[in-house]
Amino acid sequence: MTSKKKKIVIIGRSNLQSLYIHTILLKKISAEIYLIDELAKSSVQDFQYASYYHPAATIDIGSFNECRNADLMIFFQEEMSDSTISKEENLALIKEKVKKMMATGFQGNVIIATAESNTVASLVKRFSGLPASQIITLGTILATSYFQVEIAKLFKISPKNVHGYIIGDHSNDVIPVWSRAFLGGKPILSYLAEEPKRITSEDLQNLAQRMTKIPDFPFENKDDCTFQFSTVTVLAELTEVILRDEARVLTVGVEVKTAYGLDEPVFISVPAVIGASGVQELLELNLSEDEQKELKQIAMKTTSKLEAMQLDKGGIN
Repeated sequence: MTSKKKKIVIIGRSNLQSLYIHTILLKKISAEIYLIDELAKSSVQDFQYASYYHPAATIDIGSFNECRNADLMIFFQEEMSDSTISKEENLALIKEKVKKMMATGFQGNVIIATAESNTVASLVKRFSGLPASQIITLGTILATSYFQVEIAKLFKISPKNVHGYIIGDHSNDVIPVWSRAFLGGKPILSYLAEEPKRITSEDLQNLAQRMTKIPDFPFENKDDCTFQFSTVTVLAELTEVILRDEARVLTVGVEVKTAYGLDEPVFISVPAVIGASGVQELLELNLSEDEQKELKQIAMKTTSKLEAMQLDKGGIN
């Protein structure tokens, strides 16, 4: 007996759309995928020509009506990366999309795939009225996975035996949680005293510095790296985790209310259990005093960004 296809609706424009869909097809996820974007007709036709080779999924252009029974919404907004678009214009675009989405009765999960994703997640929550547990951003999934790979290289072991997290927001606002980083069950920091010839504090500092190069969404940096492939990889991975209800621990952007000693609810990237219902559980790490202080500072920055948008608190009118 074949299982019922999941339904993914992609809202908004992004140059990552086609690459994201292609990655979903490679994962052989059984899904109906709809793009609410008339300008994507040629891309959709391209995928349809190759439908013989990806029978598990269908791709088509749709309207906001497709949101009604969608399992998952991918929320793109390339304007968030455009410095010529004002905050007010971006706010209006987000509000308009969310209003149309919710008018259909949508009750699924939303993945925010934009620049300034934690700020956008707060706006989507406010305008939609959806539970915060159903709104997730890519957060620091990519930075965390890269962190584990780089630690594995230092110690010449498999990344699967490295347990460590990057939390916070994006770019310079990330925290390598060294106090909770382990090889198997052994703290990585213990190697500094026990095996100084194998690993030094300078090694750890250099590794941490590399983490600040990874954004929460693609942009062209001084090295001409756009992070497109890596970003789409983790976006597709998060999609799979939700649609297949894998209940995996990922460092994603989620709303934190009282954990980590934060003063008010804010979307920030921390470890959480993710599955079919969205955020199933928040895993609060026992941070060091410095890490805790740094996380609070990052959370305050996100709150300040929201306040700078000069939002009304009436939601969708």
